[in-house]
Amino acid sequence: MTRAIILSGGWGTRLRPLTCTIPKTMIPVVNRPVIERQMLLLKKAGIKEIVLAVSVMADALKQYFKDGASLGLNILYTEETRPMGTAGAIKLAEELLEGENFFMLNGDVILNFDFKEMLKNHEDHGGIGTIASKSVDDPSRYGVLIINEQTMQIEKFLEKDEYSPPEGEPIPMPINAGVYVLEPEVFKYIPTKKKVSIEREVFPILAEEKRLYHYPITGIWKDIGKPTELLDGNILLLHDILKNHVIKRDNLIDNSLNVEGKVIIYPPCAIGENVIIRKNCIIGPNVIIGDNVYIDSGTEIKDTLIYNETFISKNVKIERSIISNDCHVKNGVILKGNKKGLVILASNVEIKENLRLINKSRDDITVCHHEVIKENIEYY
Repeated sequence: MTRAIILSGGWGTRLRPLTCTIPKTMIPVVNRPVIERQMLLLKKAGIKEIVLAVSVMADALKQYFKDGASLGLNILYTEETRPMGTAGAIKLAEELLEGENFFMLNGDVILNFDFKEMLKNHEDHGGIGTIASKSVDDPSRYGVLIINEQTMQIEKFLEKDEYSPPEGEPIPMPINAGVYVLEPEVFKYIPTKKKVSIEREVFPILAEEKRLYHYPITGIWKDIGKPTELLDGNILLLHDILKNHVIKRDNLIDNSLNVEGKVIIYPPCAIGENVIIRKNCIIGPNVIIGDNVYIDSGTEIKDTLIYNETFISKNVKIERSIISNDCHVKNGVILKGNKKGLVILASNVEIKENLRLINKSRDDITVCHHEVIKENIEYY
């Protein structure tokens, strides 16, 4: 196997307003686009050519990845002129993928596991498809796999609206993790020029024919469908990267970091290129800061994602928040989310001096791109 296809055409509506200006698959995860992290895992498994199935904000992906040379890959593109569904999207790439088995990935999932082992598992079983699975406590939001533990075959593939837990109470079940190994024969099950869902219209048939298997993931998997999952997935992956790093490290900090005076950094943190942190700041734990970010003196930040080119002024306090590109948080501001509801600033947001955005509810406080906030926002 040398090829893969990654689906990157969705709107990412549940991540709005972050995805109003950034394609969902380009959302940073520990300072790399989530789809780029997937590509690097594929490359590690021996993949040399990747097809990106693009649609929404296609130009942003094309401009960033180009032909893939910077990653040591050959990247090709297919572009939908109308929605074709998950199976229709790979059907468009049939000529680019024919001749050998291939990986297919949903481009909006945080992953860190050995793709080589999954491929070996697939080839050992000899089916048309293998689905990466992950056991979760509440499977109601995902496609559920009914499996034969002895053969590893998938006996039924149920989408989320087709699964009812016994006695109405959620129980741990293996779910579809959005990573597949497929044989070229799968294209025979997908009609041409038609919108087709691989989950609803192809996998159930393969399961019925006993030609569909599952591979249980033991590494990192996290859906980023919601902002809380995006934040927690970043933190989860950061911990995993540090735990498995060749050289033991507490943080991932670029050598270009410019620190003035006394700054405390509680691990784990990730800090990108050309970041400036002024005196008497407390950063961490669980903080991920992108490139070219300025943090002025007396500021405290924990459990937070900050993207690129953002300016944080003096004596700011930030907790359980996501701050996108090119924002300006002025002196004395407090941004405070909680376990269930975050504070989210989309790109180019300005928060005026000494304001409080305090969230004690389950709903996120969201500020759309290019907004200027001039009064307090508090959710209870």
